[in-house]
Amino acid sequence: MIRNIVFDIGNVLIGFEPMDYLTSLFGEKKAVRIAEAVFGSGYWQELDIARLSVEEILELFYSGAPDLRNEIKEAFYRIGECVTRLEWPVPLIDSLKEKGYHVYFLSNMSEHVKASNTAAFDFVSHMDGGIWSCDVHTIKPGAEIYKLLFDKYGLVPEESLFIDDHKENIAVGKKLGMKGIVFKDHDQLVADLDKALTKDASHDRITVLCYGDSNTYGYDPDTCGRYPYGKRWTTLLGEKLGGRYEVIPEGLNGRTTAYDRPGEAWKNGASSFTACLGTHKPVDFVIIMLGTNDCNEELGLSAEDIADGMETLVKMVENETPALQGYVPEIIVAAPAAIQGDIEKSPFACKLTSGSVQKSVDIGPLYREIAERHDVKYADATSGIEVSPDCEHLTEEGHRQIADLFYEVIRAIP
Repeated sequence: MIRNIVFDIGNVLIGFEPMDYLTSLFGEKKAVRIAEAVFGSGYWQELDIARLSVEEILELFYSGAPDLRNEIKEAFYRIGECVTRLEWPVPLIDSLKEKGYHVYFLSNMSEHVKASNTAAFDFVSHMDGGIWSCDVHTIKPGAEIYKLLFDKYGLVPEESLFIDDHKENIAVGKKLGMKGIVFKDHDQLVADLDKALTKDASHDRITVLCYGDSNTYGYDPDTCGRYPYGKRWTTLLGEKLGGRYEVIPEGLNGRTTAYDRPGEAWKNGASSFTACLGTHKPVDFVIIMLGTNDCNEELGLSAEDIADGMETLVKMVENETPALQGYVPEIIVAAPAAIQGDIEKSPFACKLTSGSVQKSVDIGPLYREIAERHDVKYADATSGIEVSPDCEHLTEEGHRQIADLFYEVIRAIP
């Protein structure tokens, strides 16, 4: 359940448009060069971290455009003119507090900017506290500044919703357990925040949706039925995570990533994914472990095609969940256990070739690239997981190993 709302400040609770400001002072051509020297060089971050003196940082700014030294100095000391007070933060913060939420800030901000226009920061006195990067000498998206916030105020990450205009900052918060909304504008924030808090009102568990195929269903290769409830990896994962979590199995025998199977188009993983996300909202984690069935020769897919199918599902979570629940859950891209063993003796031999085996291995690094591209978590089960003699399905030990793997990924701190 959400108890804490954490806001970024720059370009969220205050307006900060340096290009318009610089252009008004010096014209467009000089403004571009000054912006590159000050904001595009990386030295502005040094101001937020406050490890150097203002004089040292100004010298770094000057080095990017030595002939514009006077203009850079003027722009720096008049920076308060591009810090804009917004009317809506105070009413929003007060309304959240009236509803029982604690409200904090987590901001990359320098003492110089804070002092440049104190009226624009009047909302701070309405909040329960927060962290300025200049006070702790570390900045987002480094994980340390988030942990300092948690420790200072005793916040439980899973009970906290973070609002920031940078996706990478939200991604780190999510990896630490927070929920997150990427800020675009006031109207979008109000809509997403209302949706998130409404859906969360009775959300008393951290939900983990496991979207997969027969190995998530719990197919038993010895009986061709289903493993008992207590032996499936989804059940074992729930036991390991404990009572604060609810693990939801959504496994379908034969499911692909995003491709139709001959005569079984309904097993296309993309066809029912949005409905599944909507059925279980709000969802905190989504584990997507698919790709084994895509390796069957009947589909004629390459490893790159299969990875494209996985990326389609990742994009669906990113694009659909804000409308469903107000925020994007933490996504875990999982490369399933590789097809292995004597495929000629497998009951699925008619669908498997050496090429199928190779593709099931090759998708691992491709899935990792997808996770890195979308800044989400990755789990690699392609090796080290015990598979039955049918070459595709997990043994009981394999289910235990998969549960251990996902437990470590979910609980890992960046």
